[in-house]
Amino acid sequence: MLVDAILLVHYNAIIMQRKLIKVGTSAAVLIPKSLMDEQGMKIGDMIDIDVSKKGKATVKSVIDPKVTQWTDEFIEEYKPLLKKLAHS
Repeated sequence: MLVDAILLVHYNAIIMQRKLIKVGTSAAVLIPKSLMDEQGMKIGDMIDIDVSKKGKATVKSVIDPKVTQWTDEFIEEYKPLLKKLAHS
């Protein structure tokens, strides 16, 4: 079974076909090292995979929870200023 993996690169998309392989009782999709390097992925990283009803898969790196927390704290601290900026 083949699956299309769409990996977002800035505003462009790289579309490739990758073969699902059997790993024990599960399956895996191999991601080329060059693409992992380009996307800043490493072994052990969490990734999101969205699969459509037609079998198309979108793969992307998960944002580091520390970055998400920092962003949330920044927005909360500067919310009034950000609102003014958005409406100016």
